[in-house]
Amino acid sequence: MSATGRLVIRPDACRGCRSCQLACSYAKTDEYNPSLSCIDLERDLSTEKTSPLVRTMCCDLCDGRPACADACTYGAISYEPSGESAITYLRGTPK
Repeated sequence: MSATGRLVIRPDACRGCRSCQLACSYAKTDEYNPSLSCIDLERDLSTEKTSPLVRTMCCDLCDGRPACADACTYGAISYEPSGESAITYLRGTPK
């Protein structure tokens, strides 16, 4: 990661719409293709819920303005500027 800040992932807020994947792939390659994204969606077969998983070796936080966080309208991915780079997964539903 070249920029510093924290991506906050709230799995319970994810609706599986893939907006984060499309935004990420476009920011990286100028192509809307989820397979080129730094984000994978994990699906829990017992609950049918999805959750974004960010591949840290791929993600550079889009130089401090992550496309995935801008694209997520459900609050499953957000960005917090800070002095260190991190990806944090939270449990529970955001308030």
